Amino acid sequence: MSRPGHSNAAGRASRPAASCFAAALGLAVVFAPAVAGVPAGVPIARLATPARVIALSFDDGPQATPALDSLLAILAARDVHATFFVIGEELALHPETGRRLLAAGHELGNHTWTHPRLDSIPVDSMRVQIARTDRLLRAIGVRGRILFRPPYGVLSDADVRELERRHRIVTLFDVDPGDDFPGAPADSVVERTLMWLGPGSILVLHPWYENSDTVGVMLPRILDRLLGMGYRVTTVSNLLQTKRARIEPSLYHETEH
Repeated sequence: MSRPGHSNAAGRASRPAASCFAAALGLAVVFAPAVAGVPAGVPIARLATPARVIALSFDDGPQATPALDSLLAILAARDVHATFFVIGEELALHPETGRRLLAAGHELGNHTWTHPRLDSIPVDSMRVQIARTDRLLRAIGVRGRILFRPPYGVLSDADVRELERRHRIVTLFDVDPGDDFPGAPADSVVERTLMWLGPGSILVLHPWYENSDTVGVMLPRILDRLLGMGYRVTTVSNLLQTKRARIEPSLYHETEH
C-alpha cells in the first residue's frame, strides 16, 4: 500500500505527542484564520471528539489506472468523500484525473511537488515544492483552503515554523495500514485497522502503487463496517469542522531520524 520508500514509525505508542512536539519547538499555538480551533503548522494526527466521524485520505498519485475506476466506484456506492493528497509532478501528468476526483466531490490536498523528505532540503525548497503544487491545484479547479501533508510525515523545526507563519494546516493521520501492519494478510489488516480507528481518526491509504489491488479488497470491508457502526466517513476538511472537538495531543506520526 505504500509508495516505494514510504516508511513511518511502526509503533503507535512510540509516536510523540503533537503538543510536546510544538512545545519542543517553542511554538505558540496560533489559530489559522477561517478554521477555528485548528493550529497552523503543528501536524494534526486526529481529533478528540465524541462524534462518530472519521476522515478518509489517500496519499500520492494521482494516476489514471484501473485502480482509480475501482476506487471511485467503491466510494460512490457508499456516498463517501475523501481527501486525496496529491504529488504535483504526478498531477501535472494526469490533470484530468485530478479534475475527475474534484467532479466526484472529493477534496485535493498538497503532498509537495516531488515527494522529498522535507527535513533534508532547505526551507526555501520546501516553499517552492508547496507553492508549485498549490498553483497547479488552483489551475485544475481547487477552491478554498488547501490542506498540506508532508511526505513521510517528517518536518524540521524550521519547516514547522515556516508553515505556522504561512497559516498552513498540516494534517497527518493516526492509522496507516500499510506501515502499521506490514505484510499482514488482508483479513488481519482489516480487523486491526478497525481496532485502531475511533472517533476523530484520520485513515490514510496508498492506492496507486504495487498494492492497489489490496486496497481495493480492504477498503469496501473497512467502510462497510464503519458505516454499519454508525460512523460518518468524510474528508479531512470536514473532520476539522467537527463541533466540540479539539486537536488530539497524544500522537505525532514521525519517521526515524
